[in-house]
Amino acid sequence: MNRISSVELLRFISSFMILIWHYQHFFYPYNKFSSINIFDDIKVQPLFNNLSIFYEYGDLGVQIFFTISGFVFSYIYLQRSDKPLLKEFAVNRFARLYPLHFVTLIVVLLAQIYSMNKFGNYQIYSVNDTYHFILNLFFISGWGFEKTSSFNGPIWSVSIELIIYVFFIINIRRNKFYHIFIIFITFLILRKANILDQINLLNFNLIIDCGTLFYSGVLINFFIDKYKNNKIHLIAGIFLIFLSFIGNFKTFLFCPGLLLLFLSFEKYINNYLKKIFNILGNLTYGMYLCHFPLQIICIMLIYNFDIDAKIYLNVKFLLSYLILVSFVALISFIFFEKKFNILIRKKLLK
Repeated sequence: MNRISSVELLRFISSFMILIWHYQHFFYPYNKFSSINIFDDIKVQPLFNNLSIFYEYGDLGVQIFFTISGFVFSYIYLQRSDKPLLKEFAVNRFARLYPLHFVTLIVVLLAQIYSMNKFGNYQIYSVNDTYHFILNLFFISGWGFEKTSSFNGPIWSVSIELIIYVFFIINIRRNKFYHIFIIFITFLILRKANILDQINLLNFNLIIDCGTLFYSGVLINFFIDKYKNNKIHLIAGIFLIFLSFIGNFKTFLFCPGLLLLFLSFEKYINNYLKKIFNILGNLTYGMYLCHFPLQIICIMLIYNFDIDAKIYLNVKFLLSYLILVSFVALISFIFFEKKFNILIRKKLLK
């Protein structure tokens, strides 16, 4: 299956948004060694004037990821004449997601144990007990059983997506447009009505948000399959983004609109750029999971070597941090994620 390079670029940008959004972790109250409270003035962060949209709205990168997932999964699986069984789908997802999740979970566990023993406190997230470790271990840390964020906190969004993945694959044989549209509208109504606010067992609203955005991506796949003109994609994308600023359902309009906007440029991307964008796309999962343990390690090292915490205000530190995360993500993909992905699928899909 050919990769869509414009989507790979959008995936990378979404990861970058989250990296900048989480830069606040280097300041108090996340970093216990910092005297700068990030909630007093977020503008102190380096290059704020240039990156303010990411510092202030970078968490939107998660919602964009949900939309991209729906598009990519429908693009891959709905075109197949032999629809995948739940086992095949589950193994593929496990092989792609779990190895790096497990390794980063253990790294965070060890780092937090060291921090508590050495400095008397945990870093960034203060809840790192056995109960929450088990939730993380079984990939259910975002389902609503948790008391708060813990361990490698960003994994919550992947945890939520797993529920929608299962729902998608169970319904994959009913893949007509009207069926997908009904699912999307149902999710949208449930979210708008807020009728599940009183249910405390699961994070229903987050799950419904994920489902709505995921199926908006599925609808975008149907749309570009029917209308193959990039000008139509561009106009539709701009229209949805415009509506997102003036109407309701802002996120649910903005994310698919942004996806359409990127798709409209696909035919203009030359082969050289395609290779670059595909490489950037390969980095996204590693960037997402590795940046958090790297932050914890950086915080402890800087404090341990008695370096002034004002270093986090330095542009050079920001750039060095971003380069480090990208490098670790690249090494992770080439030497770990890719190899374990192939190995697990070979073992479990014999």
